Amino acid sequence: MQKLSFFSFLKHSVPKTIWAIGISSLLINLATSVVFSGSALYLKTVLGVAVSTIGIIEAIVEGVAYSIRIFSGIISDYFRKRKILMIIGFIMLTISKPLLAFSKTFMGIFVARAIDRIGNGIQASPREALISDSSPKEIKGACFGLRQSLALIGSTLGGLFGIVVMFLSKNNFQLLFLLAGIPALIAVVILAIFVKEKQSESHIKNNRRKIKFNDLILLGWRFWILMLVVIIFMLGRFSEVFISLHACGNFGLNLAYGTSITMIFNLLSTIVAYPTGKLSDKIDRTTVLLIGFVFLFLAHISMGFATNLVSIFLGTVFWGIQRGMTDSLFSTLISDYIPKELRGTGFGVYYLIVSASTAFATIIAGIISQKNGEGMAFICGAVFSIIAICLLIVFRKKLKINLSVN
Repeated sequence: MQKLSFFSFLKHSVPKTIWAIGISSLLINLATSVVFSGSALYLKTVLGVAVSTIGIIEAIVEGVAYSIRIFSGIISDYFRKRKILMIIGFIMLTISKPLLAFSKTFMGIFVARAIDRIGNGIQASPREALISDSSPKEIKGACFGLRQSLALIGSTLGGLFGIVVMFLSKNNFQLLFLLAGIPALIAVVILAIFVKEKQSESHIKNNRRKIKFNDLILLGWRFWILMLVVIIFMLGRFSEVFISLHACGNFGLNLAYGTSITMIFNLLSTIVAYPTGKLSDKIDRTTVLLIGFVFLFLAHISMGFATNLVSIFLGTVFWGIQRGMTDSLFSTLISDYIPKELRGTGFGVYYLIVSASTAFATIIAGIISQKNGEGMAFICGAVFSIIAICLLIVFRKKLKINLSVN
């Protein structure tokens, strides 16, 4: 019997393109996570911008970023080119860092953040489609899991990077943003040199694919059933910021350790993402996805009925596990369902649905927390988790695909 280990992918020849995409994602996430936290602090502490205004800025730029994902996906299907859109997105992510460093006004910071988020939106859907195009069928789950793990490592390292730079430079935001541009630039170079895009026969013939509204139907009934499940699941998975608010506001966690919450669930997500993808190549993916749904329910229950910080941190562990399990599995299932020529479009639709559902869930969680406390928000999240679990069980046979492994 073949032994399964975290490094067993070395025996299965994960394509160099997947590794290159994963490593470039690690570096770009490192740089982006620095900007995500640093720019908000800079606006508040240096420029004196109100927190409510900062929230509006983030809502606008994130909304634009997710809306762009569907268009970049469609364009990548039309031109049958994924890599060039990824490079454009990575270049925008890179130039936004020095722009932030040299911006001294509210408008300058806003423009830099907008460029950063637009760049992120442009590269996301073509990236997932390119991974799907480049992944051998028998290890597709492992390839998506590997990319997810490397990206999460980047986010975790970004938090540490920001802490070290700010400590050594005595809170020099300009230096922080400039240094963040270095890993982003390296990511562009790796992407440009080492990522190879497969050319289909239609691509070789220079046959562009017409953009049609009917493409949404051609995504397939399995895809749309999965999107229904995704909507309900994401309504129960609001922003992780409520975990920190719950821990600090209700259980006395020192504000200085608030970021430990983020580091814990990012670390757990990193650890489980690849093994989860590997497991989904061996057994039915919906079974593994269902386990991830159960972990979200356990996270909500642990934090909704928490009586001490131990329960909060246990819930954080469960939250990280479900993140690592579900995110890469959703991408893998979408890749299973969608015709190759529509992968960019499909991933764009998926990201748009995730964005809208998560934003709505976060707004509702905020209202509930304001009136009844964060604990009640997590209890409500548990209800949506149960509904998502029931939906997945009901549609499980329809979503199941027989994988021809080995």
